[in-house]
Amino acid sequence: MPALSLASGEQSLRTTDDTRRVPLPAHDGLADPILVIEGGTLIDGRGGEPVHDAVVVVQGDRIVAAGPAGAVQVPAHVDQRIAAHGLYLIPGLIDLHVHFTQQRGNDFARYRDSDAAAAIRGTMLLAQFLNAGITAVRDVGTSNDVALRIKEAVERGLVDGPRVLWSGQLIASRGGHGNEITATGTGSPRSLEDSARVRVANGPWDWRLAVREQIRLQADWIKLTAPYTLEEVTAAVEEAHLHHIPVTVDSFGEFTRWAAEAGIDSIEHPLNLNVDILEVMAKSGTALVPTITAFYNVLTEGYPSAGIAGGGFHYTMSRRFALDHEQHIDMVRQAHKLGIPIGVGTDIPFENEVRYPGAYYLELGFLKDAGLSNQDILASTTRVGAKILGLGDKLGTLEAGKLADLVILGSNPLEDIQNLQDIRHVLADGRLVR
Repeated sequence: MPALSLASGEQSLRTTDDTRRVPLPAHDGLADPILVIEGGTLIDGRGGEPVHDAVVVVQGDRIVAAGPAGAVQVPAHVDQRIAAHGLYLIPGLIDLHVHFTQQRGNDFARYRDSDAAAAIRGTMLLAQFLNAGITAVRDVGTSNDVALRIKEAVERGLVDGPRVLWSGQLIASRGGHGNEITATGTGSPRSLEDSARVRVANGPWDWRLAVREQIRLQADWIKLTAPYTLEEVTAAVEEAHLHHIPVTVDSFGEFTRWAAEAGIDSIEHPLNLNVDILEVMAKSGTALVPTITAFYNVLTEGYPSAGIAGGGFHYTMSRRFALDHEQHIDMVRQAHKLGIPIGVGTDIPFENEVRYPGAYYLELGFLKDAGLSNQDILASTTRVGAKILGLGDKLGTLEAGKLADLVILGSNPLEDIQNLQDIRHVLADGRLVR
């Protein structure tokens, strides 16, 4: 999807740092505090060689300069310094597939679920993200406006957390994924009443209306779920793109092909994928967020606290596929060979307090199994993830003008991608938060 272009003479227009690009009043940043990081090895995310003895200058929420010590002018007045000698500087990591209102712990069955409870759990999850070096997340399906309010709390500085982009409600067909009468995994009956997490739509014009409703609610992304007709998914994608809002889909089989042909921006953990569909995705420029870990968890362990047994998806019309971990790895391998952008997402619906951030690093290991190099995977967590997010001009690399989301590591991720776990400092929006 093309970035929102500005009219002539408006290139300096200040906007919100999300995909909506809403104009904001001008800000005089000259009085913003200055933070300087000195002496570390800079891996700026652009794919070049690491820069030793680097300096990064941050003013407010922006990077002012980043490069070799001899080439970066450090201001006379510095409010905060971080000595990073022997350490490694990388862009903040991105998780493209989370659900704030699905996060429930081992004892969740004891407590009634509600938006208030979900907001509390989601706020606690923010700390887990920062502890993992994750400075941007995309919520791809929430109950009512919980994720939006969490986003606002972070933006206003009420809580520390990564920047949040949210997708409003899932848009699903009647009886489709998100609107089935039985719960995936347990087979327990669901209410006939529609969920606050799902907007049921039927027919192309209703799918358009559903998209408009999410945009009115200030959604940064639109999230669709299969099944649908070609006309329905085309109408939804077209409507969102009219407003320069990106679209993703939880899909399977031929529905993935239709979504790619319609120009959708990314596909979330598609099942029943084949090379022919991958080739359509490659031709259409569609990104892939495989969330291999989500399927691996269901296949190997399930979620005992939620009563979901391992072995595969059960009792669901939209998940009538046997899970095959090696096949999932192979599909990612083929997607990578075709040049399809691959992002990192986790999709951990339960037991997040024990599975996160381990699930994120497990996902990186699976990408390694699929043939991605350490540099490829680091790009997926940063630069490629930012482009998929729709914020490639603001995030994903450490260079002048970008938002100051940055992680300082104790060891080199280009030698071993699991060194991303060796976190020493985290900056989010220019502030030292860890």
